[in-house]
Amino acid sequence: MTLPDMKTIRMSVFWILLAVAAVLVLNSQLRLTFDLSAFFPKKTSVTQEILLEQLKNGPGSRLIVIGLKGGSEDQLREYSDRMKLALNSDVAFLNVLNGDFSLDGISIPEPLKSYHLLLDDIDYSQESLEQALIARQRDLAFGGGSLLLEVIARDPFLHTLEVLERLSPVNNDGNTWFAADGSAVLLAETRAAAIDIEAQAQAIMSIRQAFSELPGSESLQLELTGVGAFSVELQGTIRSEATKRTIIAIASLLVILLLVYRKVSMVLLSAVPIAMGFLVGLAALALIFTNVHGITLAFGFTLMGVAIDYPLHLFSHARNGTGVASIKLIWPTLRIGAASTVIAYIAIALSGSDGLAQLGVFTACGVTVAALVTRYWLPLLMPQKPLLPENSSDQVCQASLKFLPGVSVLVLTVIGAQFALNQGLWDDRLSSLSPVPEQRLLKDNLLRAAAGTPDMRYQLVLRSADLETLLRESESVDLLLQDAVEDGLLKSWQSISLILPSQSSQQRRQQSIPDEQTMHARLSKAAENTSFRADAFVAFEENAGWVKMTTPLLPDQFRTSLLSSWLDAHLIQVSDQWVSLITLSGINPGELAARIETWEPGVELVDLQQSSNGLMRDYRLSAMKTVFFASLLIIILLLFEQKAPARVAWVVLTVLASLTFTTMTAALLHSGLTIIHIVALLLVMGLGLDYALFLSRTEGRDEQLSSRHAVAACAITTTVTFGILAGSSIPVLKFIGLTVAIGSASSFVLALFGSRMSQKKT
Repeated sequence: MTLPDMKTIRMSVFWILLAVAAVLVLNSQLRLTFDLSAFFPKKTSVTQEILLEQLKNGPGSRLIVIGLKGGSEDQLREYSDRMKLALNSDVAFLNVLNGDFSLDGISIPEPLKSYHLLLDDIDYSQESLEQALIARQRDLAFGGGSLLLEVIARDPFLHTLEVLERLSPVNNDGNTWFAADGSAVLLAETRAAAIDIEAQAQAIMSIRQAFSELPGSESLQLELTGVGAFSVELQGTIRSEATKRTIIAIASLLVILLLVYRKVSMVLLSAVPIAMGFLVGLAALALIFTNVHGITLAFGFTLMGVAIDYPLHLFSHARNGTGVASIKLIWPTLRIGAASTVIAYIAIALSGSDGLAQLGVFTACGVTVAALVTRYWLPLLMPQKPLLPENSSDQVCQASLKFLPGVSVLVLTVIGAQFALNQGLWDDRLSSLSPVPEQRLLKDNLLRAAAGTPDMRYQLVLRSADLETLLRESESVDLLLQDAVEDGLLKSWQSISLILPSQSSQQRRQQSIPDEQTMHARLSKAAENTSFRADAFVAFEENAGWVKMTTPLLPDQFRTSLLSSWLDAHLIQVSDQWVSLITLSGINPGELAARIETWEPGVELVDLQQSSNGLMRDYRLSAMKTVFFASLLIIILLLFEQKAPARVAWVVLTVLASLTFTTMTAALLHSGLTIIHIVALLLVMGLGLDYALFLSRTEGRDEQLSSRHAVAACAITTTVTFGILAGSSIPVLKFIGLTVAIGSASSFVLALFGSRMSQKKT
């Protein structure tokens, strides 16, 4: 047994210490997140910042949508009421609705007890009070019991319930909500934000517990959707997918490598660069970013597909020499390929979203480390003698050429179909970035439709540096919107004025409240013609007196109330500005937009769908510009390193052909390309460069065979690995997997075919 020399020992100690340091960093710093907004682009304007804020913290972001299915309508109605009652008593939820509006379980938010300040038309005259008491007497005759009596004692006008009804974002007509598929629907608003995965998971556990306590629950079906539910679901899916597909990918790689190299030691050594690249890349993320997204962790498959190429090149060339000698021979070419990949992923890291930045940093660091391990450590760990040559090493290459006619036909078919269908090349919908499967999103829309949740597409935006000015302008717009409703331009709207009027309006309403003696005298006189006792409305008198003397409402008074999320949905701060968001329902956009242009103060009608598409388009164009400049840098690097313009031109054209074929195929299969496809195409570009560079080397017959052997092994392992990833249920991973698998196969075939044609000419 030969003992390792000092150089091998020193190099091993260095890399092992680096691996240990990376593990320590991960143990102390790594914090995972499954926030769905991580892959959204960064805002570039106030309107886009408003859009992204709505996506993260808008009215629907805290809602868990619950669907119950499997029983008769009467049974589901009863179960829905039971679930509502149980969950409303759970501290994890602010409110749970199912369409059946009743006083049972209703909690009046503390700020609404100041309802005197919220409504401009309260008439405190004796005649008005008497009419209100007669109406309440009639209400009690039809039932309502002690709960209604308590509300009336505090609010004989029932203005509190009026405000609650106006604030409701859903259809509360008294009927239990049922979706088109027969599911009973509930909306559960969580206290925690949707990005608080632990709290959302706890809320979902509470829902499942309440469901399990329903009689016959084993025969029922429970469906949970919404941002929080999807985040929790994604957390479990990513863990499951990562585990399952890692096992399948590793098993496939082991089989392929054993077939190609027929040595277990070579298979084990090939894992060293991958493992080091994965550890160091992940540690870099933990140090740079506050949280690491689960999708990025699952993206470790890319390192299997890319970093595995480096030891395979070394092993194939070491069949005719030692590892140390072979790495010196191939390092200039391998170095260019690795550097090109790093440049491409640094570019994507600067493209404008935390999710993509993490993917870029992770891959760039991982590839760099894997290449350096292959250069400086791996040759020292290999046997210091040539590996057994395989006379049939070129058989894989020969076999691959038989498929060229079919590939050519496929290229023409795909491109022809793409133009025949006349579909857009790019999918600029914001939803295209969602890691949630499309069928789950469709289910969410189906259940929400039953609750009559408003279409949030159109909103009016008001901005001001001063809050009081903004609130006054919002009140002015309310009057204009009322005229628009009467003219049929929209059905309804909700503005911040519903719960937070301007200070001047609140002060005016305070002054309109009679003093204590006057209020008592009017109430006593009004009660004479009813069955109410004279002292039945002491709570109303005390509340009115308190409101008359209290300070006006401010935003901070809503922060700990049930209305905090409603406030956040309609009043936000962007940079140094206050922004009021007015949601619109039943809008006639063309005519309303024309009307709005004549309004003072200035107000902007925002189409969130159009804005999101524009945001994605700008995001994509920015990323493509970055990638374009990165591509120029790569070409300059090739020219500098190779000093052979003809060879560089051949390499670039080969890569371009592969990218064209892959782009068209992916666009056809996925009905348009997303920013995620750009990430995958960058990887295809790196693979194409690697294959073309090695197959264009001018070397002896044995080395040419070694290069083809290595490239064939690389292409097979990469195609298989990413083909496994293409089967993922997570759209982001599916897009990457299928695109890279197609790109790897086409890059190999085109580079091999081109190199053969070039050799025939020479």
